[in-house]
Amino acid sequence: MTAAGTAFGILVVLTACTDVGLYSEERPRNEPDRVTLTGRVCADDPVSARFPVRVVLLVDQAQGPLFSDFDPAGLRIVSLSGFVQRALGSPATSLAVVGYAGRARTLAPAPGGGPLGSPGVGAVPASFTRNPGELLAALSQLGIAEPCLAEGQCRDWLEGLRSARALIEGDMASLSAGSRVLTQYVVIHVVAGPQEPPAETTLAGEPCGEDLVGCQRAREVAEVTSLREAIGAGGAAGLRYHVLQLATGDDAEVEALAVGLRQVALAGRGLYQRIGAVGALDAGPLDLLDVRTELRAKHLVVANVNAKPTANGPAVDSDGDGLSDLEEATTGTRPDAADTDGDDIGDYVEVLVGLRPLERDTPVACASVSAGRDSDRDGLGDCDERLLGTDPSLVDSDGDGSPDRLELISQLDYLHADGDQDADGDGLANGVELQRRSDPRSDDLQAELEFGYRYELEDEGIVEERFVSRLTELQGVTVTHVSDATTPGLGLIEWLPSLGAMRWRDPAETQAGPLVPATADGSYVLPAASFAPIQGETGRFLEVQIERALLPADNLGEGVRVGLRARSCLRWTVRNVRLVATQPLASDPDQVAGRNEILVYFAQAPEERLTIAGPVRLASIPFVYAPPARREPDGAVIEVLDSEFVTARPSQP
Repeated sequence: MTAAGTAFGILVVLTACTDVGLYSEERPRNEPDRVTLTGRVCADDPVSARFPVRVVLLVDQAQGPLFSDFDPAGLRIVSLSGFVQRALGSPATSLAVVGYAGRARTLAPAPGGGPLGSPGVGAVPASFTRNPGELLAALSQLGIAEPCLAEGQCRDWLEGLRSARALIEGDMASLSAGSRVLTQYVVIHVVAGPQEPPAETTLAGEPCGEDLVGCQRAREVAEVTSLREAIGAGGAAGLRYHVLQLATGDDAEVEALAVGLRQVALAGRGLYQRIGAVGALDAGPLDLLDVRTELRAKHLVVANVNAKPTANGPAVDSDGDGLSDLEEATTGTRPDAADTDGDDIGDYVEVLVGLRPLERDTPVACASVSAGRDSDRDGLGDCDERLLGTDPSLVDSDGDGSPDRLELISQLDYLHADGDQDADGDGLANGVELQRRSDPRSDDLQAELEFGYRYELEDEGIVEERFVSRLTELQGVTVTHVSDATTPGLGLIEWLPSLGAMRWRDPAETQAGPLVPATADGSYVLPAASFAPIQGETGRFLEVQIERALLPADNLGEGVRVGLRARSCLRWTVRNVRLVATQPLASDPDQVAGRNEILVYFAQAPEERLTIAGPVRLASIPFVYAPPARREPDGAVIEVLDSEFVTARPSQP
């Protein structure tokens, strides 16, 4: 399921079906036991989502014109220090420094330095560091010219690249698969001259022959391509290899070197920049961290986890553990508790792997797992996943777009992609049946016609949109929409409790918009001073969601930064989502019957690699259904906002 048409399935239009029980688009849509969900969801923007970034500064420090003519005062070190300090302003960024001349040296982190971290940030593996003192000390060493090891052995940047690769591969090995797929690797190569000595063989070991210049360029491109492919094969987000050429030497030498360096940057999916004077090496050329591997929409699945698919339609599963209430009566387990014996292993998993769901088990595989831990927040505990063989850091271990939890319940292969297969031979692929919540293990076309979900999906492609930084001081206010005309920059939201009102100042305007009374919880439009209702999206305004109980008691204004981002977006509608009459859960102090949890899974993957297991965004929509006629919420069509989706990021141990 790698293309939009395959990944999202095909909407089946049913005609000539006259059976009373069959689903039809013409039937009334306010039936209490079924609901339609709709919305628009977009892939994460790695920058605004603050996904991890690992940066290697690969810096030329070979003696010669770089030190004697181009930058004798060492101003480039000042610029690099400023870059490091700005980069550390993001808690998602950690760095390493590699200097090279006749030999390459990893200057930061220090060898054997161990994990480092900072307050509020998880531990950073020893391949990279967030220690500013360590990084700035390493940069100061770059200001010292390194001599040649021997004649013609003065600038071996390929050895420097191998040092950078060792750091990256060590870091990837230390990360869980779920963390790795979020992590962007960046190499910023600051180079002042050609490789010395030049390569004598290709990467495959073949002799270079007479064209040494062409062979050298091909070797450099092959080394960077190999690193990029290794990062992709290892399941990381990707590589961006940027080249900053310090223009030392005469124009002909500089241009000859530039030809190969441009090819290197292209192979590394990065940018090439020529720096003609050291004063040009300022914030502009070094602000390269926002160039990331983009995520693409891959697959969308909706599921009521309290309605288990069977050959005869949905069966009630009050606790959502994968065993229907009737099956739990047979096994003797509790239908109101997903883990009857309290051993941190779900009842269905215990039945599946041959454990005792009525007696506490202590399998060796779970000895090191913390009780109650669910690293990827997919509804399967880490102990469950250890026993099943799935990855506890990934919602979708096999990368086929279908969540492990749903594949488990539907008895599909959650370890190997099988979405295009047809387990029951009924003409519907496994992935399609899982989407529609029919039973992929039985020939159930009649039940599918009546109970199957109906999808309408529109892939919008890459959409440029405005977004705002998350509010940190003005509690109780969430920005849910930014109009297309809102000005990028720093605006201001003000809350005035004495008036019970709020207002917005657009970054391009000196005056705030009108006060908007916020008298109850709900959604509000905050217009800018220039806004007129007739403008619609061509006017400047924000939409916010307000929870009055969380609003501060005193006047408060908070700066709001409006930025631009490009995301892969999908419009979706799913009809005929069935609700069932569940029992109250044992853990529910209110003992509410009829609870149904509908989950929307939106799978993403890095661009150009849609088949790998990528991050998943989830939205949970709770319903209460009391037959025959009561449902909460009671709308015929329920809209799910993009802001209601949360990316499942592996939790730290």
